[in-house]
Amino acid sequence: MMAFLSSFHILSILLLTWTALYPAFGRVRTRRENGVEPAGLGCFKDHYNYSSLPYVFTSERGSLTSEECKEICLQHYFRYAFIKDVQTCYCGSSYSGYSIAECPESCKGNESKFCPNAVLDTGQIVPGPPASLELFNATNTSVQAVWSPPIALNDVFTDYIVVATAISTSSKSYHLESMRSWTYPNATLKTELPFLHPGTEYNISVATKSDHGIGVNISDTIWTEIGEPEEPALPRIKERKKTQMVIELQEASNENGPISAYHIVVIYGGGLVAFSPDMLKSYEEANKEGLQYYIAAELPPETLKDVFVVGDGRTYRKYNNPPLHPDSTVHVTVGVVSSWRNVTKATYAKLSVILSVVDNISVATVGVSGLVIGLSVAIFVFGSLLLLSVVAYCMLRRHLGRRRRNPDHQELSLQGPMIEVEPNGYIHNGFIPEEEDERVNHYENLKRQVWNIPRNFLDVKSEVLGRGQYGNVMRGTVQQKGFPVPVAIHTIADGELPPEEKRSMLQDLGTLIRVGMHTNIISLVGTCENPDTLFVVVEHHPASLKDVLLESRSLEHSVTPFSVQTSVHSRRRVCSLAESHVLEVAVGIARAMDYLTTKKIIHTQLAARNVLMADGVVPKVTGCGISRYVNHRENPDYTRWTAQEIFRGRPPVSKSDVWSFGCVLWEISALGGTPYADIVTSEVASRVMRGQRLPQLQFVDDDLYQLMLQCWQLDLDERPTFQEITHILENMLEDSAIHLNFEMYAGFHYEQYIAELEQTQS
Repeated sequence: MMAFLSSFHILSILLLTWTALYPAFGRVRTRRENGVEPAGLGCFKDHYNYSSLPYVFTSERGSLTSEECKEICLQHYFRYAFIKDVQTCYCGSSYSGYSIAECPESCKGNESKFCPNAVLDTGQIVPGPPASLELFNATNTSVQAVWSPPIALNDVFTDYIVVATAISTSSKSYHLESMRSWTYPNATLKTELPFLHPGTEYNISVATKSDHGIGVNISDTIWTEIGEPEEPALPRIKERKKTQMVIELQEASNENGPISAYHIVVIYGGGLVAFSPDMLKSYEEANKEGLQYYIAAELPPETLKDVFVVGDGRTYRKYNNPPLHPDSTVHVTVGVVSSWRNVTKATYAKLSVILSVVDNISVATVGVSGLVIGLSVAIFVFGSLLLLSVVAYCMLRRHLGRRRRNPDHQELSLQGPMIEVEPNGYIHNGFIPEEEDERVNHYENLKRQVWNIPRNFLDVKSEVLGRGQYGNVMRGTVQQKGFPVPVAIHTIADGELPPEEKRSMLQDLGTLIRVGMHTNIISLVGTCENPDTLFVVVEHHPASLKDVLLESRSLEHSVTPFSVQTSVHSRRRVCSLAESHVLEVAVGIARAMDYLTTKKIIHTQLAARNVLMADGVVPKVTGCGISRYVNHRENPDYTRWTAQEIFRGRPPVSKSDVWSFGCVLWEISALGGTPYADIVTSEVASRVMRGQRLPQLQFVDDDLYQLMLQCWQLDLDERPTFQEITHILENMLEDSAIHLNFEMYAGFHYEQYIAELEQTQS
């Protein structure tokens, strides 16, 4: 019984809280609900014309009571009702320029009598809804919203509260999340709502916030665009016949949209052929265009079976599944197609195994004898041992030769991202002779893992973005799904690189391939090879987190994010970004670093300058492997973000990146301020080793600063992991405490940003 009562009380509190925060779902909040009965305030003189009041209603029947006028104004969310000559009702948020006069004795306390010019309080003390709301430009993770101020102001309000509530989803795998909310200064009338889920219908509401509470909201609904489906599992080969292949399929899951169909793709070729999903066609069309791959079948999800026969000669929807070519090497993969609201996206399983005719011949089909099988196994075993012996001999000889040539060789440098475990598996293992004249396609193995971009798909602009470790980085575009997508293109004359630099370049390229795809990390798009140049194409966004933070310093820019008000309730803000948005950016960086930790990759250069902002809102960590480059005019110095153990000569580990993240968290809170701006770079290391730490800023609460201090612990075991950091920041986003407060306070000043201190002084 007690447990039941407790649950009942909790539900009651939640219901009351919901009604208070979102009045559009219940009654309009008025003074009547707070125990104050709306009352007549007085009268106006006959000669007033009330022309400045915003709403006018004239009765067609020729007369109105004061109570009817009051209800009309309350329906339009106005605080005051003005009745004139017993037939015209005016509504407004204030007295405007009029004053209240004494009413005749016959009107006082007697509404049954006609009071020709009465003034009444409706009890509506919070602002009405914004006058309009428009939602547009929905992407898979964001929506743009534009609204206009309320007509019925009633009160001085300081903020707009925007709430996004997921009400429907196109995915069977996705469970609707709880609502998300953002707070914007009262002069903000346009924003982009980030971090929404793909393929989901949202109810977006906008309301004002004043000292009396949350105003009435206006709302509308919009669908986000579906995202790329999750990568399906490769089909398993059960049997290979002469012209057919029996494969086993697994049902896929997709939280980013519906699963509309499965594609079975056949690929011919002795090596793993890189195919462009945009160029996939039917068997007949592929034959005409000379393509080595085609869609053999399109299977509806409701009819998907565990086993499918490739090459059975049947037609599946519009795709013909012809018999396979005998005595040919064949690859088979599967794709998940997602279509919703006139948008279609597909993801294909990455090929990782060569499936040849000989490799997959069923023993039962050819009927070979046990003796043949035994001999085959013996030949395979002895052949493998011989091959391993030759490889071991070559590696030993190469190792000894290196030692003779360079006894003082150091294996690693502390520059740039490093890998904690063994050398990357994608690195070319053969020694490249220095006297070799022929160009060696030394990244053949890497090409199997990435998109080999056709040269006509790539447009290299003349603008130089910066310099990478192996050549210039150019601005450009790549055609994806028929649209030019901005990219950064690393131009590498790898035919001219010395053997050691070639191996280093391959290691950096392999690192970025290992990173793969992550929402908060800059990804590799693909590679393109010319006779004399290798193009490595990487995702690109022009603005860094550092740029966004410095731009958000609203007091230093001509356009302020708040309106000028004379009320004592008006509040100015020092940052044009919402506090919740800033914390969401920190969460995104923490998630990216946690992901890199699982890949055994150390960044070593984590700073706000190395976080790019996609669409200005989504953080993407850059600087992993070959994606690292610098502006021609800059030579960045990372001393101020470096962990103390590295100053003491120890090699960097993942917990060293945790230290750097603490500095980035301070940098975010300081809106782009330079860490230790009052210390010259040459003294930073000694000060840090003696125990100096970045200070707590006045608008940062104790919990958030305590997290920074934990990142700066001397004992690496006492520093949190990135997984723990992510969990802590996510909890801060969800709780009701104020961890960041960008409102103006007496004596406020921005933390100094001194560009010279963040550069290496030559």
